[in-house]
Amino acid sequence: MVPSSPSSTDSSGSSPPYLRPPPPMSSKRFRLRPVQAFLILSIIAIITLPFLHQNRETVSSYLSSKYVVTDVSSQHIPQASGGLPGHLNIPLTLEARLSYLLSKPALEQWEAELPNRHGCPMFTFNRNEYFAHNGKEDQWRNVGTTDIRRYRSKMVDYLRGVEREGGKLVWDKSMEAHVPVSERRGIIFTGGEGKTLARMKISLQMLRHVLHTTLPIEVYHFPDELQEAAARAELVDNFNVKLVQIDSKRSGDKSWLIKNEAFLTTNFTEFIYLDSDNIPLIDPRTLFDGVEYQQSGSVFWGDLNKDHPDNAIFRIVGKTCTDEHWPAETGQIIFDKRGNNGLNLAILHLSNHMMQNPDMYGFLSYGDKDTFRYSFYALGLPYQQAPKMFASAGGYQTQNGESSLNFCGHSMIQWGLTPPHAKHDPSYHPPPAFLHTILAKHRNGLQPSKLFTHIRRPRLDGISEPLLVRTLYEWTGDCFAITLKGPDGLPESENSMMDGQGVIMQHMGDLLGSGEVWEELKALSEVFVKINQQ
Repeated sequence: MVPSSPSSTDSSGSSPPYLRPPPPMSSKRFRLRPVQAFLILSIIAIITLPFLHQNRETVSSYLSSKYVVTDVSSQHIPQASGGLPGHLNIPLTLEARLSYLLSKPALEQWEAELPNRHGCPMFTFNRNEYFAHNGKEDQWRNVGTTDIRRYRSKMVDYLRGVEREGGKLVWDKSMEAHVPVSERRGIIFTGGEGKTLARMKISLQMLRHVLHTTLPIEVYHFPDELQEAAARAELVDNFNVKLVQIDSKRSGDKSWLIKNEAFLTTNFTEFIYLDSDNIPLIDPRTLFDGVEYQQSGSVFWGDLNKDHPDNAIFRIVGKTCTDEHWPAETGQIIFDKRGNNGLNLAILHLSNHMMQNPDMYGFLSYGDKDTFRYSFYALGLPYQQAPKMFASAGGYQTQNGESSLNFCGHSMIQWGLTPPHAKHDPSYHPPPAFLHTILAKHRNGLQPSKLFTHIRRPRLDGISEPLLVRTLYEWTGDCFAITLKGPDGLPESENSMMDGQGVIMQHMGDLLGSGEVWEELKALSEVFVKINQQ
């Protein structure tokens, strides 16, 4: 027997509580009776069923989602816009798409107002300040259900007329059978007189002698343009272009129609279009490899305005207005006629119809920049947006050329596309691809040394970036202004909103690097200013 320790007992001779053995366990066990189990399950059901009912769509979506195979590393690539939902099961054929267009309900303005204004809320962007929207509300409201059916019928009739005259609405391989492979991709310009021609030479100089592109280039012009042999020879000999005459000029038009006709006339299956006032900053050939272009066979670059929810065009094409996309500016386009199972060719024809009928579409659109997108909507076909919103380019001078402490942007920097190697890199930002001098060409007396010196852009400028609502894109009449709503979003800034958004300035030289493109841009600034003064 082991002797007890003197400290193992208290003065009463009994063991302290912490050394006493635990009481013997009861031999009885808790058993859940059927009645008790039923009551417990009933209580759980009463508590959880309302939750499941109210959130049934979320729960269903969660249970059916395949999260394991979702490629979250490529979610920075914008999704294509304009297509029909897959659950409708509308075949990707022209007949099916036209039949579906004709079958859509024709709505009065009051019937479509609520969903359109929900999808395109007026408080989000300054839609009423866009000059192309001003004073159109009454005209939009007066488009009734009979008018909507007439619009749709005329779309179908026009396309049927193209077929009757021997034209093709759906691309097929026979259309390029006679075209050498090296000539199936190319660049298209339009215009051939005065300042337009002079600015085009700047772009051609950059393409051929700085960027050294080998893509074939076609220049489309009207019969009264490029009539002098010397002018034609200069373009052909210095820039290796092909001149093509278009015979459909109409008096009083702004000549936008020539774009559509050029796109339908060209033998290029894939083309990049450039306005004459658009200066390329990269070899456009690289854009054909862009992830966005490969997704849908077309890419359009964003403009500064947003759609107006009351525009009757949404009732005509049978679509609800949404802010998932930005309206496009068509100073640059990349397009593949083979896209959407060959139906991209029908898009060009339908856009041509809209351009040929300004009495019908003039108050619904602002030229060709809208008709391409509207045609995609009418046929329920997807098109792609460029991944980044444009930056404002200019310098520290007023629109009259006086030095200023305030930045004034008069041109657009449009960014490139996402190369395949960056598909899974959300931090990738494309380089500047185009300098569209959309306002600069209307300014006289500008200082060449301050013409293209800086850019202003949102810090977070993805085309689908929700925080773009904090960066107001606005045409003030003098400049392209990009203004931050509220304080900067960086954590260390005063009163930071902590969302990372802000507006930043960059020097053009830092953006382009110290290479040949930046040096050429500085040199051609002198030429650009002289053209404006002519």
